Amino acid sequence: MSQPTEKARQIAFLKAHEKEMTEFIRSYSSQDGKITFNWETTAVNTGIAFSEPVLIVKLDISDSSKSEYNNRGYVLRVKTDLKKLNKIRELMVLNDPIYSNIQEGIND
Repeated sequence: MSQPTEKARQIAFLKAHEKEMTEFIRSYSSQDGKITFNWETTAVNTGIAFSEPVLIVKLDISDSSKSEYNNRGYVLRVKTDLKKLNKIRELMVLNDPIYSNIQEGIND
């Protein structure tokens, strides 16, 4: 039987911590909607200079029956040991347009 891919291991780790991540988001959110993680967007992000790589995953907070008000595009940064994937050390939520602008600045 083949070993899971690195991304599959990362997704499994995040799913195992979904409750913790959801509670963190709810504690800082003014929205009471349903939180949905887009697991396929899971990736390693090198972040800014002199910072260690982190896992990122996009999420949505859906709080309206009208779909045009949903999908606001948030990114959850998960600080963890990427080799061990044993515990979450820190969480941070970013709005995707802000996150995308940061990434463009890094890649310029």
